[in-house]
Amino acid sequence: MTDITGFPTREKLRDLKRREIVRCASLRFGAEGYENVRLDDIAAELGVTKAALYNYISSKSDLLMQCYDAGMERLVTSVEAAMAGNRSAAERLNAGLQAYILTMTERDMQYLWSYTPPHVTTGHKRGELASRDKLDSLVRETLRAGVEDGSLRSDLDPKMASFVILGAVNWVGIWYRDEGSLKRADIARDVTREALRGYIRPDGADPAL
Repeated sequence: MTDITGFPTREKLRDLKRREIVRCASLRFGAEGYENVRLDDIAAELGVTKAALYNYISSKSDLLMQCYDAGMERLVTSVEAAMAGNRSAAERLNAGLQAYILTMTERDMQYLWSYTPPHVTTGHKRGELASRDKLDSLVRETLRAGVEDGSLRSDLDPKMASFVILGAVNWVGIWYRDEGSLKRADIARDVTREALRGYIRPDGADPAL
């Protein structure tokens, strides 16, 4: 008789439950605002008691930090996927930045910029910085590659250019609102174009950039 090995372990089940709590909280924080959502609301939507949530979180602030970690992981993954492929560095950077903006403006991601910073604790800053450093490294590496392949200006400073570009892109998370008249895809395209303006070599870039 063949042993059945497909059932998830206790650890996997626990992680699945934790992820569902994070998913639910992310949507509520993004739609209603962190300060307007109670743990009781999240527990009720999940069909569990508030006490049950404390098996996975230590506080509402801790839950927000778990949402933040999951969101930043999603951002990094989306940018890496968009930058994959055998294309010029300028094209990969364009695709990566648009993916970044599209991901950050999804409804369950907007709390990252609007609500998270005031609640980041000292012990959590290391993780926050690691995620931001990863994104910065991706952009810098691509900028360096663009200098080498000729699709970007040869005299650009990758470190400074990354600060300028990510500064422009990150600001979208501050001012973007779902109820606005602009479509997310149009915002991603236009902001990316403006952020890269001046860094693209006209004689070596895709006209769409």
